[in-house]
Amino acid sequence: MPARRDLDPILEIPSLLPWIILVDVPRDPPDFRYRLIRTGVVARARRDYTGARLSELSHIERGGPLWTDRLEVIETRAPRLTAPSYRGGDDTVRGVSGVHLPLSNDGGSVDMILTFVAYRSPHGHLPGKPSPMNAPAWSDC
Repeated sequence: MPARRDLDPILEIPSLLPWIILVDVPRDPPDFRYRLIRTGVVARARRDYTGARLSELSHIERGGPLWTDRLEVIETRAPRLTAPSYRGGDDTVRGVSGVHLPLSNDGGSVDMILTFVAYRSPHGHLPGKPSPMNAPAWSDC
């Protein structure tokens, strides 16, 4: 299983940078903390949840799909493709998909999850450039 240090999306997949979410996996109690949410995702959500834990967000249910999808990545230590219901603030979005990839600093337990997000409109994939925002460099995360 790769570690965060093994990846450099800026060099390897720059076109996907706006659609990345990086989540820390605290263990006691099990939770998920948004370490990084890139500009495309923030623009669609109309809010930046960077630094927040899923357990702190009133619209995220423990046992709901956003929680259980990530929990399955931890338990199986394997990637997961998901298509949860979209509840964001962008009325042009008709669906969302995510690929969740486990990351491990020790090669055994998942301590981060890297997610790539894709949004769909009535006409297919939503293209476009997200609005410019100050975002941390990948190396800072």
